[in-house]
Amino acid sequence: MAELATCVKYQLPVKVVIVKNNTLGQIKWEQMVFLGNPEYGCDLQPIDFALCARACGAAGFTIEDPAQCGAILDEALATSGPAVVQAVVDPFEPPMPAKVTMEQAAHFAQSLIRGEPNREKIALTVLADKVRELV
Repeated sequence: MAELATCVKYQLPVKVVIVKNNTLGQIKWEQMVFLGNPEYGCDLQPIDFALCARACGAAGFTIEDPAQCGAILDEALATSGPAVVQAVVDPFEPPMPAKVTMEQAAHFAQSLIRGEPNREKIALTVLADKVRELV
């Protein structure tokens, strides 16, 4: 917020894109993939980052439909001064690296077995992603 307020004060053309899934996504997946543990303490209170940006005097945009992504990003980038774009994404979509090691896959499976709270949704999402890759 302080940096955004500074950008507004000096009308700096800084553009921020926030991947919004109402969770500390990277921490969640690190707990699962690197440690093999179910997520713990990763849920966030839903925050409307676009509204916060507008409250600070910056432009605020929200992408909820992937089909609107290009148009909204074009509009945000064309805005003079600072802008925040929140891109709402599926919290069960894993931010997996391009190459997954066997150890990471094993830890991921362990976290699901150990009681990951949303294991069914996560497993279905990963399976659907693999099917899309093959088709």
